[in-house]
Amino acid sequence: MKLRWWFGGLLALGLLVGATPGQARSRYGDRGYERYGNQQSVRLRLGLFTPDGESDFFDDVAVDFTGEPKDLEDVVGGLDYVFDLQRNFGLMLSADYFQGKMDQSYRDFVDNRGNRITHTTTLDVTPLTAGVVIKLAPEGAPIVPYVGAGGGVYAWRYRESGDFIDFGVASRPVFSTTLEDTGAALGYYLQAGLDVPISPYFSFFAEGRWDRADDELGGDFADLGTLDLSGRRVMGGIAWKF
Repeated sequence: MKLRWWFGGLLALGLLVGATPGQARSRYGDRGYERYGNQQSVRLRLGLFTPDGESDFFDDVAVDFTGEPKDLEDVVGGLDYVFDLQRNFGLMLSADYFQGKMDQSYRDFVDNRGNRITHTTTLDVTPLTAGVVIKLAPEGAPIVPYVGAGGGVYAWRYRESGDFIDFGVASRPVFSTTLEDTGAALGYYLQAGLDVPISPYFSFFAEGRWDRADDELGGDFADLGTLDLSGRRVMGGIAWKF
């Protein structure tokens, strides 16, 4: 499922709201935007995560199997809690969940019927992070750009389920199995976005995050190298301020 149309609608809505700053100020009044003092917000996000796949493991897989790491691109959802220490500076706690899938087949082998030998690859990533966010415009501005950075734990699961060739046997038989490994790695992210207030208590936002994390594979993939968990998140959502 791809959500590019969703971002288009969100951007259009943001531009519509941002194009009428005078109306927004007169409707809610300056008093609402002046409200301050330990302000907090909860943000719900939805978007796309595109894995980078820049590691020796993915390079080796690409030699034998079809598909690329970017084919794992899929929906990512997240939740933020933001505590503003100052008007333009706050702390952010975030939790996200991503699952991407793709079918891969051997490049140079088929079964005895001439059919592709295929398995399904699944990558789950769950970042739990803490960071800072800096607003680059006053709270009452019609559009508030912001940047941020943080780090934390990236829990992950990598799985391949389907048909494989047993190269340890001269006849190279095809067998079905599931191979899996799980782990958790330390990583970090950079962030940039736009927040569009629609009232003193609610706003729409769109942002991008760039994640960097990797971990050594073990389990059924022991000694096969490093799993790259890095990628790009493009997201949008709604924030509730209280």
